Amino acid sequence: MTEGKGAVSIGERLARSARRHAERTAIIERGARLSYAELASTADAIAHRILPARAGFVALLFENKLPAIAAIFGASRCARAYVPLDAGDPDERLRLIVRDSEPAVLLTERALLARGRALAPAGCLVLALEDIEPGGSRVDLPVASTDALANLYYTSGSTGQPKGVSQTQRNVLFFADAYARTLSLVETDRVSLLYTLSFSASMMDIFGALFSGATLCAYDVRRDGVGPLGAWLDRERVSVLHAVPTVFRGLLAGRGGRGFEHLRAVDLGGETVFESDVDLFRRHTGRGCMLVNHLAATEANVIAQYVVGHDRVRQPEGVLPVGRSPDGLSVQVRREDGCEAAVGEVGNLVVSSAYLSPGYWHRPELDAAAFSADPGEGGARRYFTGDLARIDEDGNLHFLGRKGSRVKIRGQSIDLSEVEAALAACPDVVESAVVAAQDGGAEPDRLVAYLVAAGDGARDPLALRRHMAKRLPSYMLPGGFVFLEALPRTATGKIDRNALALIPSRSDRPRSTDPPRDDLEREVAAMFGQLLQRSPVGRDDDFFLLGGDSLSLFELQSRVLDRFGVSVAKFYEDATVAGIATRIGRSRDATRAAEAMPVLFAIKESGSAPPMFIVHGRLGQPFVSPHFLSLLGDDLPVWAFQARGLDGRDEPNATIEAMAADYLNEMRRQRPHGPYFLAALCAGALIASVMARALRDTGETVLPLLLFDPPEARMRASVSDQDLLLRIRARKDDGRFLTPIDDPHYATAAVRAARAFELAIWQHEPKAYDRPVYMLSSRQRMAKANPRYLNRIFTGSIERFEVGTTHAEALDPRTPAFAQHLRRCLELILAGAGKASNAAPAPLIAPAPTRPREPPSSSPEANPPGYLGADLRHAAGGIPNSRLNARLNAASDS
Repeated sequence: MTEGKGAVSIGERLARSARRHAERTAIIERGARLSYAELASTADAIAHRILPARAGFVALLFENKLPAIAAIFGASRCARAYVPLDAGDPDERLRLIVRDSEPAVLLTERALLARGRALAPAGCLVLALEDIEPGGSRVDLPVASTDALANLYYTSGSTGQPKGVSQTQRNVLFFADAYARTLSLVETDRVSLLYTLSFSASMMDIFGALFSGATLCAYDVRRDGVGPLGAWLDRERVSVLHAVPTVFRGLLAGRGGRGFEHLRAVDLGGETVFESDVDLFRRHTGRGCMLVNHLAATEANVIAQYVVGHDRVRQPEGVLPVGRSPDGLSVQVRREDGCEAAVGEVGNLVVSSAYLSPGYWHRPELDAAAFSADPGEGGARRYFTGDLARIDEDGNLHFLGRKGSRVKIRGQSIDLSEVEAALAACPDVVESAVVAAQDGGAEPDRLVAYLVAAGDGARDPLALRRHMAKRLPSYMLPGGFVFLEALPRTATGKIDRNALALIPSRSDRPRSTDPPRDDLEREVAAMFGQLLQRSPVGRDDDFFLLGGDSLSLFELQSRVLDRFGVSVAKFYEDATVAGIATRIGRSRDATRAAEAMPVLFAIKESGSAPPMFIVHGRLGQPFVSPHFLSLLGDDLPVWAFQARGLDGRDEPNATIEAMAADYLNEMRRQRPHGPYFLAALCAGALIASVMARALRDTGETVLPLLLFDPPEARMRASVSDQDLLLRIRARKDDGRFLTPIDDPHYATAAVRAARAFELAIWQHEPKAYDRPVYMLSSRQRMAKANPRYLNRIFTGSIERFEVGTTHAEALDPRTPAFAQHLRRCLELILAGAGKASNAAPAPLIAPAPTRPREPPSSSPEANPPGYLGADLRHAAGGIPNSRLNARLNAASDS
């Protein structure tokens, strides 16, 4: 159930959600997160800061979604309507929107502050969210009325300029509730947010999730691509996926036979959904998952929904219907004369509701054409969508496409007139027309520009595309340019678009190609050739002008990530071989030039007890989780070691003694004197024993060691480098190895560090450590344990506790016995710390939790068992110091 339906404004609904779900996570984005209480507090601080500004819209200019959503609610909390600006759009388009909406306030992030100031009109207050102080004024905030404007979303317009579609507070709440009701959103859900916030479909995810108490998980498909999306969905344990079908298909194309068992709902919209998509859905989701085909418009966010499950009693065939309308909205199909069409008859789609957009901003002529009162329903209005549709015998609506000059390409509504206006403004273009083309599919998937150039004008598609990119967003740029001597015309002198559509949109004429100049360009050119079946490919060839589209772009991004270990964004700015190769090179250089990976880093610095220093396992990276940290209590600081050389800057330590000396040096910089509390994962026990012996020999106090499933015998260094890399990749796929090993530089470094540790283990001749040791061990290792091996190393008292059957279970803090025995070990170890300091031990140990704070099914921590806290995907291993705090803070409040 959605929460607080009686509220009449967005701001009130947020406040109610925050009161009910204060400590739950509201939004997650790239490791950063906000709880509901923090979101409400941030929104209130924003509202108080902008409240004194003159009346008017609040424009939002953000690259990151988390602060943008806080800004949305900040505007709503002080009864201001917001206007989202897409930071990925060219400035010329943004200036048109700003000029039309005349915002009184522009909110942005510090990185975009200069750009925001340049775009803002005179008298507009421009603020970076980072500069807004929390707290502040306690003046009561105004409450927006039911019919007050909530937002203004700009879409492609027939006049050559974008048009603003307004929406009220009441309508936003109505559609958010309708969306949440069909998807049965609840507080344990984790809902994806893939859309840019300037796309009105994002409202359903934002408001549907946050009014339901769910967690909103933000991902930028445009920036990060579809390639990493599957791993992200797994890592965040997303339960509700909202995407366009193109992204859905691209996601599953690289999935192989693996499913998404954590998904319980998939909502697809913006493009046609086919029977084959249902088959994909059923192959990759569990039986309890639902698929929703969703028809929407900026003027009405939920027009119809069609739900499909795994039950094959009624198998959909061909194109899926878009289903039925929610209560409070109805649809009709009408003939050209206005009469209602018969069942199955194709006609014009008309939507009737009291919750339609109040109209277009400063466009009364468009209002008159698109809206009218509904004589059959008091208080309702009609919206003439400009779409063709039919209603079948079961009452399900079938969407059949756009009429006139409006088309949909990959889920984005485009008015061809706006594209043609941008094309006409290009140098040397005499006349032109743009047509939506389809390459073997059932619906248009690219735009093709047909044009006549001036007699001596350049015929350069790449130059035209770049010129248009200064004015149009990327999704409106043509993917093909065809030069003609004259455009075909009808008998009445109009451009014959039907004849244009018959002209081949791709030219196979020979191209003069400047060959790639280095190995990187050659690899990118080879990717172009393989994906687009074109040869030869030169360094100045553009991916889209060679025939690339959204689907092949997803595949290109995936291949770039797999091969080079970097995500390359902004393909539309320069999609040539040379341009993409340059950005790959810069991304790799920036990664390699980043701050060196620390050998010792803090996971939790607060607390008065002697810190726990954890030594890594065989592959060099330590992992601890929020759940594990919760077992340690509030007063125990935690630090972790990772292997030297993982960043490729330094040579790995060649011996166990060298590792121990290195780690002791780093540890003593942070803590010059004891008592020292050492812990170790797996084979790290060998390093910990040498460290402890060296500390003891210098007169330092060393607490009993805490070892997590140490090895039962000396490991032979017989694994090949390829096997090591496969093992590391498997750990990375599980989220347990964060070094970017897809980059060959880091892959080589990771294998070299792991190889060095294995050789060091094999060559190590252990010396006795005669102080107490506590071990949490697996039954598997206890059964196979070689007493002579362990007893040669640990000659003092050993207390060993069985905490699982396998090695993986023994390193999983969710194993039932783990919490019980860890608690006992800590009590014994830290009692020694109290004696060493002649003080009573601090009350460190938190009660073992009987359940996670959030249900496992809705938490990113609910992952298969593995390293000590495989339930942490925000572990610090492999992260430079400059980025540690944000990532660890993000993890610690999961």
